Amino acid sequence: MFVSTLPSHPSKKPVAAGWKGCSSRASRCNGYGLPESAILRAVSSDNIPKSGGAAGIALTAMQVDVTTRLGSHAPATATGFPSLDRMLHGGLRSGTVLAIAGAPGVGRTALALLIGYMAARAKAGVVFASASLDATEVMARLTARALYREYPEVNTPYGMIWSGQAWQGATHRAVADSVETVVKKVGAQLHLYRARGLESTQALAECAAQQWSRHERAALIVDDIEAFSASGNGSVAHAAAANSGMDGRVTHVAYDLRRIADQGCSVVLTTLARHAEFVAPAVTIAGELRPLPHAPAPGPLEEEGRAMELYIYKNRIGETGSVPLRFIPGFSLFEESKPQP
Repeated sequence: MFVSTLPSHPSKKPVAAGWKGCSSRASRCNGYGLPESAILRAVSSDNIPKSGGAAGIALTAMQVDVTTRLGSHAPATATGFPSLDRMLHGGLRSGTVLAIAGAPGVGRTALALLIGYMAARAKAGVVFASASLDATEVMARLTARALYREYPEVNTPYGMIWSGQAWQGATHRAVADSVETVVKKVGAQLHLYRARGLESTQALAECAAQQWSRHERAALIVDDIEAFSASGNGSVAHAAAANSGMDGRVTHVAYDLRRIADQGCSVVLTTLARHAEFVAPAVTIAGELRPLPHAPAPGPLEEEGRAMELYIYKNRIGETGSVPLRFIPGFSLFEESKPQP
């Protein structure tokens, strides 16, 4: 489900001018027969002619195709939340970057994973990149959601599935069926990339390149961008400067992800609320996930859910506003709810 071994489609293989292969450790090959630096430069550059000064480039000096800028030649990928899709004019498109900010434990990871799951169900090639979640936890979260929807009488949160407790006793068959449901629906489309702490965005660029070489639509979901480091455009000195402080590193990582999106995929990222202002300049649409103001306290039963909202405070392509949500943490489940009067 999470590790793909299919070869890249030869007609869509990324090409970097001047590279014909790898012959040394310094130009280590990736899955495309190109050195990693070639993929990095292809993804980190806007491919616009550079001038010697700072006068900018005239429109006549470059090709501009507004019909493909936001993936209008391909259908949008629905997020599963009608209000958010309306703000995105149909859903995620190539070139869009959606930032989800919030406090620790508010549900940012669960929401981003669910958006990735829905994109995979819509037949987009999806990579969920995380330095903290492994494949077993991701599978447990998705299984718990399927279990809640298909077997509502079985009160089994993902922690019990992840720890193995749910595989014993009367819940075993229901859990097994839910695992099968998840694999059947997204097994060929959803991939997990388990990153190392402070891994360079170069690795994310390669993950995205594999998906857009194989699929008409691709989505990169990056959980907690604080766990990644900026590439520095392939320069050791630039990378050291970009990653010298937390605020600067987060800003540079966000711009790296923006350049990845510009190459042909959509990006969804999560970040802590205190870093939202450093991420916002690089993204297309930014929102904060938070409890609804004046919402009633959660009931004694977890399945009653928490009243939440994804408040969209920046949107370059549409309206801003609130997406009302119901969040059931133990089942990693978000649903859009009706706005409160």
